[in-house]
Amino acid sequence: MKKFVFLSGLLNVLLGILFTMPSVIREAGVEPPDHPFWLLFPAVFLFSLGIILMVSSRDLENRSTIIFWDGMSRVAAFAGCGWFGLYAGMGLPLVLAALGDLAIALTYFIGLPRVLDRSFLNILLDRRC
Repeated sequence: MKKFVFLSGLLNVLLGILFTMPSVIREAGVEPPDHPFWLLFPAVFLFSLGIILMVSSRDLENRSTIIFWDGMSRVAAFAGCGWFGLYAGMGLPLVLAALGDLAIALTYFIGLPRVLDRSFLNILLDRRC
């Protein structure tokens, strides 16, 4: 699980870097927004969250709550990207890419409680039982 969390953090960092390049996003089939703020905002978010995940992967027992809340943000990102992809004209490839976020979140939600032998709610609320 440590390796998975580290690699998902590394993926966030790489995606954050790619979000700063609108031409790369366009090649992936996603139409970038007109104003660069809407690309730079998620880029900074992804980059910083990726660093946090990479650091958190070193101590799952004490930092599992951070990883879980990242999973929650991934579920929210899936919902937002699904809406933007299907209803705001940004394209189906965006929705398909967001499915990766959902898969990572589900892996966190199922894998961490098993590895740490703690319940979902105890990890989410940072209870040590």
